[in-house]
Amino acid sequence: MKDTIKMLLSLQERDLELDQLKGELGAIPGRIAALKGNIQSAKTALEDAKKEMTQLQLAKKQKELDLDSQENAVRKHSTELNAVKTNEAYKALLGEIEKAKQEKSALEDQILQLMEQMDQATRTWKEKEAGSKDHEAGLLKQISNNEAKQKELEQAIAAKLADRDQSLGSLPKNLADQYNRLRSGKRTGAAVVPIRAEQCSGCHMKISQNVINEVRRGQKLMTCENCSRIVYLEEVPAA
Repeated sequence: MKDTIKMLLSLQERDLELDQLKGELGAIPGRIAALKGNIQSAKTALEDAKKEMTQLQLAKKQKELDLDSQENAVRKHSTELNAVKTNEAYKALLGEIEKAKQEKSALEDQILQLMEQMDQATRTWKEKEAGSKDHEAGLLKQISNNEAKQKELEQAIAAKLADRDQSLGSLPKNLADQYNRLRSGKRTGAAVVPIRAEQCSGCHMKISQNVINEVRRGQKLMTCENCSRIVYLEEVPAA
């Protein structure tokens, strides 16, 4: 039985290595997706910065058109003053001129504010544009490294699976089936565990003295009465 335990432990060691490799492989698609998401977010931020700059330019242009309109109104009403016949009409035109001047002054202030906002938006856009290429290149490099690691892990897993199948094939079919059932049913992946301080090191429940005695006799494989893992005494070394 000691030789059988050693064979099982050797197989289990390969399986635990495979578990680790598969875990690393499974994490890579998420990392790649996150890196691609960062690239897209950076592009969106750059596009938004440029869009804001364009919108401010359009708003400034519209305000300038409105300013021209008010300036034309002031000139028009000033010319009309010479042609009015009554005081009421004269006062009305003065009121229109004053109103146009006030609106003109407000538009000038708004244009100045827009120009300040444009300067800030332009600086923001240029800063994002300046760093975007290097930032994207760095992220693309990380994606490339992850893809290379993915291929490397896939090849390593394929090689270890072939080695694992060979080890599994050296076991009797009923034992191989038992081992596979235990492996698939345990979260830790360990199907063969040592007895330590009269406890199963898999589920940490007490092992009966009868099972311990049978393990010592070494006539047959014994399992934990609680979790069904194959158990062995600590003195049996792992391969």
